[in-house]
Amino acid sequence: MSWRIDVRCAGSGGQGLALAAVVLAEVGLAANCEVALTQEYGPEARGGASRADVAISDTTIANPQCQVPGVLLALHDKAWRKFAVGTPAVLAALGRGDTVAVVDGDLVDVAPGTPNVLALPFEQVARDELRAKVVANMLAVGALGRLLGRFPAHLVEQGVARRSPSAFRELNTVAVRRGWAMMGVLLDAAPAGSDAGLASAGAATAKGAVGAATAKGAVGAATAKGEVTADAGARA
Repeated sequence: MSWRIDVRCAGSGGQGLALAAVVLAEVGLAANCEVALTQEYGPEARGGASRADVAISDTTIANPQCQVPGVLLALHDKAWRKFAVGTPAVLAALGRGDTVAVVDGDLVDVAPGTPNVLALPFEQVARDELRAKVVANMLAVGALGRLLGRFPAHLVEQGVARRSPSAFRELNTVAVRRGWAMMGVLLDAAPAGSDAGLASAGAATAKGAVGAATAKGAVGAATAKGEVTADAGARA
C-alpha cells in the first residue's frame, strides 16, 4: 500500500524551520522517496509565524499542497496559534488522531486536554545542554525522524551533514542524535499498545500514543549514547 506523510514545520522567523524542512526533504530523497517542499515567504517570515511543508511519499506526489499536515511541528506559540488553534481543520484532525503535533513545551501554550500533542523542551536543551540555542531546530529534526519511523537515524544525520556549514556540522549532528533520543524516551513512555512512531500504513497517526504528553522530566535522563538506535553511529 502506498503512503504519504505531510510534515508542517512552523515557528517564528529566524528559528530555522525552513532548514529543518529542507533536511527532512533530503532524508526522503536519500531513502528513494518522492518529495515535495513548499515554503512560506514574505514579511511575516521575519519575526512572525512562518512555515515550510514537506510531503514525502513512496509514489508520485500529484499535489504538493498540504491543507492538513499529518505532523505539525510548532516551535513558537505564535505559530501554534496560527497553524493549529487558528486552523479549525487542523484542530479537528488533532482530535481525530489524523494529525500529531510536536511542540516546544516551554514556548507553546497548548490548552489542557488537547489530544495528540507531544511536548519537548527543544530550546532549553539547545541552550543549557548544547550551549547553542540555534540548534533547537536540529533537535526537532531528530525528534521528527524518530517519530516518523520510516527512516534510519543515519539517513537523518547524513541529511543534516549535507545541509550544515562545516563550522556547525558536528554540533548539528549531536543535536539530531539528542532529539532522536528525546523522542525515543517519550515514545517509550507511551501507554502499552500505542503506536511507536508513525510508520504504520503511511498515515500520520498517533491515536492513544501521545495525548498532551510531555517529557520534561524524562529528557534529562536521556543521552545520545545508548538511547538512539545502532544506525545513529553511522557518519555522513
